[in-house]
Parts: sequence; C-alpha cells; structure tokens
Amino acid sequence: MSTDTQRGPRPPDGISDDNVRPVEGWRRHASPLALVVFGAVVLVALTGLLGHERDWRAEVDGTSVAVHAPEVIRNGEFFEMRITVETAEPIEELGVGVATGLWEDMTVNTMIPAATEEAGQDGEFRFSFGRLEGGSVFELKIDLQVNPDIVAGNEGDITVYDGEEAITQVSIGMAVLP
Repeated sequence: MSTDTQRGPRPPDGISDDNVRPVEGWRRHASPLALVVFGAVVLVALTGLLGHERDWRAEVDGTSVAVHAPEVIRNGEFFEMRITVETAEPIEELGVGVATGLWEDMTVNTMIPAATEEAGQDGEFRFSFGRLEGGSVFELKIDLQVNPDIVAGNEGDITVYDGEEAITQVSIGMAVLP
C-alpha cells in the first residue's frame, strides 16, 4: 500500500473512498426484505408443507401393522421408516412384504433387525423374521435415502404374512418434492 504524504495511506487501486468509509443510513444495515424472506421460510417450514411424518395403520383379526414414515419428503433426503406388528395370536413365520413401487428409486441403507430370509417376488420385497409369539410386538427399522430421480412420489402396500398367507396390509403414499 503506498502512502501519500498529505493524506496518509491510500487504498489499493480499484478501491474508492466509498468502499473504505462506513455508509450512513439504511445501506449500513441488513435489508428488511431479507428478514421478511427468512420469516416466510420459517412459517412455511412450521406448516409442514415441505415435509412431515405420518402413521398409517391397519388391523385384521387381532394382528395390526403400523408404519411410521414421511408423507412428504424432498429428493436426496435420508429418512427412517418404522414398521410395527402387534399380534394377539402367534405367527409361525412372520413375513413383511414391501411393494416394489414404494421403494422404487430409493436406497435402503440399514434394516434392523436383519431378516432371516429376503426375496423379491410377486411385485414386492419379502422379508422373513421367524416366529412371533402371541401378545408380542415386532418392530422393524429401515433407513432409506430418496434418490434424485423421483419426481412426484411413490406409493405401495406393506403386507404382513404368516408364511405365505397374507394377514393384514396397509397402503402408503409418499410425496417427493424436488
């Protein structure tokens, strides 16, 4: 930085006095428009329009299935789906079937507990978990990620089986925002 004997140090080339000296009035503070835009984003987020979770339930003859998952989600997001099966009577070979359309263009990262058997048949992914005693609760946690090529959303059924026999089923729909 060069100096001028009469004015002291000079700013670098291309920097004017307006850039160096503080500006008075409105220009020195953040724009009120920025606060309004930020407030609008917060309000939209609080309404749940950009994503929220929901519980879907179905029950037949003492066996119920509940699915907790997002109803609205955005591309690229990670999310958790929880499937809970409760039964009054024992289930000899608990099976959970997920329609391929529900998980189309999604990546399954984790499934806890792991299935004893996995298959893709009859338009669904089928997972077997062994015997479920009467009066007990089975919880399945699945971590997934929405792939970027989903445009509007996915829908499909989750079915609970005893061996090959369907016991109950619930329909799920997930809207996917860009």
